[in-house]
Amino acid sequence: MRDARYEILVWLPSPIGDAVLCTPALRAIRQHFKSCKISFFAKPIVRQVLSPSSFNDIWLEQQNENPFAVAKMLKDCNFTHAILFKNSFASALATFLAGIPLRIGYARECRGFLLTDKLRPPKLPNARFKPISMIDYYLAIASRLDADATDRNLELLIDTETREKLKAKLPEATKSEGPIIIIVPGGAFGPSKCWPSVRFAQTADRLITNYNATVVVSVAPTPAEKQIARQICDSSKHKLTNLAERPISLGELKSLFSIADLVITNDTGPRHIAIALRRKVISLFGPNNPAWTNTGYENEIQIVGGAPCAPCGKPVCKKKEHLCMQAITMEMVCNAAEKLLENNRSTCASRVKQELIEISKSFFIDADYKTAFDETALTSIDAVFSFNTGKNLVKNNLSRHRSRLQFEINSPPATLFLKRYDSPPIFTQLKNWLCHRKRASLGFFDFEPTEKLAAAGINTPKTISYGQQWGILFERKSFSITEKIPCAESLERKLPDCFNAPPTIENLKLRRNFIARSAAFVKKFHQTNYCHRDLYFSHIFYSNSGKFYLIDLSRVFKPTVFTERFRIKDITQVYYSAPGRYFSKTDRLRFYLGYAGHNKLSRKDKGFIRKVKRKAKRMAKHDIKHGRPVPFAS
Repeated sequence: MRDARYEILVWLPSPIGDAVLCTPALRAIRQHFKSCKISFFAKPIVRQVLSPSSFNDIWLEQQNENPFAVAKMLKDCNFTHAILFKNSFASALATFLAGIPLRIGYARECRGFLLTDKLRPPKLPNARFKPISMIDYYLAIASRLDADATDRNLELLIDTETREKLKAKLPEATKSEGPIIIIVPGGAFGPSKCWPSVRFAQTADRLITNYNATVVVSVAPTPAEKQIARQICDSSKHKLTNLAERPISLGELKSLFSIADLVITNDTGPRHIAIALRRKVISLFGPNNPAWTNTGYENEIQIVGGAPCAPCGKPVCKKKEHLCMQAITMEMVCNAAEKLLENNRSTCASRVKQELIEISKSFFIDADYKTAFDETALTSIDAVFSFNTGKNLVKNNLSRHRSRLQFEINSPPATLFLKRYDSPPIFTQLKNWLCHRKRASLGFFDFEPTEKLAAAGINTPKTISYGQQWGILFERKSFSITEKIPCAESLERKLPDCFNAPPTIENLKLRRNFIARSAAFVKKFHQTNYCHRDLYFSHIFYSNSGKFYLIDLSRVFKPTVFTERFRIKDITQVYYSAPGRYFSKTDRLRFYLGYAGHNKLSRKDKGFIRKVKRKAKRMAKHDIKHGRPVPFAS
């Protein structure tokens, strides 16, 4: 493809953000095919964002969505190759109808048969697309063409003429004595990505007061975003520069961004413009997974709003309250702004969700632990099931298809726990599918709840790896590997020292505080709509730093019916496993009031407690019959 006679068409993605995320791949293609003629095909708005560009020779603007009309236009250009960064079926159809001999792109949207060279996007075991950065997604196409895909930096150029026009239109920004701060409160994706306008206004006020900042509100020229800008400016105590009232071109907007000291933005296109221009950036995430647009940029702080329903990926929030974006406070954003403006880069850590990479078929591992797994030869599912270097944790009552192992690694040094499921009974698999409302392996069910529980503030062991091997319909083998919770023990093994210490006033306060926090922990867990089939003290860990952790996540599920019944079961298991020698009736009542969030018992509360006690008695009767101790009665 490096022959100078080749005419290469590059069809760019339509969203502004995706077009900017595509620039590393465009640079790689330009460097690899220096002698070839490269034409970019894109919508006018994409051309405005990427121009001027050194990556192409010609611009072709897409004025028509009709693939037949587009095909007629492209046919006249006599292209020899088409590189499709746009994922649509229409783009593949148009290049096919145009008779372009070689067509490369991702085989999705049912268009694989129209491509001569196709890539397949990585998927998760549940068949959904795996969240990977769009930078790497586009670079994979460049790599397929043998281009050097190692440089991931975004890149945009500024037209010098737009700088002069900007000075005339926004003199207060170009002559500001304090830092120039741009806030981007909108988002073409939909309102679900938008942080509340009043919090943007409060943040602007704080930064103007503390830093004498010039704050510019940048929005798209749509009625919805103009309304957002008005709300922010009306709520602010200071005068803000509203670009909805003083519109500038995209070229001038890039020039404005290039002189900004800080950009505070929702997860939208201008965020990528700011990063490409090497600005300091605070990005606010709610419904979307940050992994999709992760750039690895060192001067960006990502603030992710934690909510049980996030990331949902929906443009409009369906909940009564927009929990994920409301979870981001003004203090969080102002603290991040302070760190960036005062160059405290050591604390500018991104809060991107953990990403597991697939090192072999259906074998996923945290990239930070790949070296350790290579050293221990844990590189395939077969290797995992033949691995026996470590401490065997098998119990007498453990099902035959389950095994557990504890072992150590050196890089990084850690203690890991391996859970293996070898040919689990079909009935067990069916029961889990029904419980979780999906077909997946037991090993996957160990991993799946971790992200959503973490977003809700529920601490869990870190999943390092999981994998699965399927037969025709049912799983053959699966496993999960988690990291040991540092400095923590299960409540069954060890309670805080205040429970064993002499009954002083101070110890009594510590006991009550512990009971209140444990009740809040269980309450927060149930607020995620999850329940746990075995919420005993043995599955609740407590660390030296005072944090609660929930383990054995394969038993975590979301009931569709009888939710109250399953919550009663959970509370009964907590009640039953709390040792009677440490927890009095008053302690148990205090726990329930903390869990219910009430100061005194209502009629409904009393009925709930009666059900818990009746169930605990039945459990005790069963254990006594089989010669087992009854913890709450001890």
